[in-house]
Amino acid sequence: MKFLIIFALLISAQTFAADICHFEETSDFFSALEAEGIKPYKKSKNHKRFTFIEKQMIHLTVTLQDYLRGATKEESLLLFGDYYEGEIGSNAGEILYFKIADKDFALVHYWPGDNEYGAYYEVKNSAFRLVADIEDSFINCHK
Repeated sequence: MKFLIIFALLISAQTFAADICHFEETSDFFSALEAEGIKPYKKSKNHKRFTFIEKQMIHLTVTLQDYLRGATKEESLLLFGDYYEGEIGSNAGEILYFKIADKDFALVHYWPGDNEYGAYYEVKNSAFRLVADIEDSFINCHK
């Protein structure tokens, strides 16, 4: 009986974390994941080794900002890398992958200033779907 109760709580907690739109800021999302013991299963930070799909997600993420809507993929990658004189800057972006409630999610985020910008994607095989974007560290849902 205890096993069933613990199992039900675990499933409901992971379903809660999977509802990214429930959270106001990314820090709230990370706190919920930490409370559930969920950590990223993959981190992609090597800007020279991003996959084709990761580059597509980065381009979409960067161009979600109004003033960057027309940026090319190359410009988006440079902005995401915070390049300065050919070097990747300290505010360079990263992609974190999570498995929550049997779904894979990618958090593509970077810091073009003091605040975080980015997007959450549900990832399946080589396809991805925008779930929410991040503007000034606040999560905005796309349903």
